[in-house]
Amino acid sequence: MVQSSFWAKYDARTGASLSLLAHSLDVALVFRALCNVKGVRRSLTNCTAAPLTEEVIARLAVLAMLHDLGKANLGFQDKIKPGKRDRAGHIKELEPLFSEPDLQDKFLASLPRGVLQWFGDPASADNYFYAIFSHHGRPVEFLGSRAGNYRIARDVWWRPTKNRDPFAAIAAISLFAEEAFPEAFQKDGPPLPSESPFVHRFAGLVMLADWLGSHAYWFPLQETTPQDRLKHGEEVSFNLLRSIGFDSAGLRPFMSKMGESFQSRFNLAPRPLQET
Repeated sequence: MVQSSFWAKYDARTGASLSLLAHSLDVALVFRALCNVKGVRRSLTNCTAAPLTEEVIARLAVLAMLHDLGKANLGFQDKIKPGKRDRAGHIKELEPLFSEPDLQDKFLASLPRGVLQWFGDPASADNYFYAIFSHHGRPVEFLGSRAGNYRIARDVWWRPTKNRDPFAAIAAISLFAEEAFPEAFQKDGPPLPSESPFVHRFAGLVMLADWLGSHAYWFPLQETTPQDRLKHGEEVSFNLLRSIGFDSAGLRPFMSKMGESFQSRFNLAPRPLQET
């Protein structure tokens, strides 16, 4: 099975698609770029007692790379087939992987090497995985419910077929994470920060990275190799943040010449609320 046959993005108008691995990588690279913005790094640093090293940032980026692994379920993959009526998603359909022992074993085996040792305890691991799976903005927690698509996901969508294996698709993402973010795997280090404010910020950054990393102008839907996509993502991520004004570092020399007052910056008199 070739993992690139698993898709993440599809344009029904043009028939263009993007592989699950490529999109996962796009989002992880944007996430890392966000963490390198001075204000973001300061915010993350201020809400944890742990040192925010490059190893930590790389490990967080690897976790961000796993945000869409629910799309590996075959129900989701079949959505682009003509006449297919199953309404498969990629979030709630993850629950069997946490509840069914045989699926859980396959799921854990498909994750990045040593990832479970990155957390101080099981509760911290749960919090991080819930954070990445909440990237659509709705908090996710798996509490043993068997409602909705649970049974078909358990019995069919997460079961390998002759030509497709969902866990091989996840494993391919995990394996390439080692090439994209080698710092995350070089040595044993302290556990990832466990403070709730830090994990909340992490969740928000994953959500933002997914929005930005899904923009077809910067990350076009096309056939590509993981290596080419890695090079592309590294080149465009910082330009993307500058173009939308999120990273204003390039503007600071210009702004410093304009003075500090509101009127000097905007050529307008401030209103009373703006004066405060």
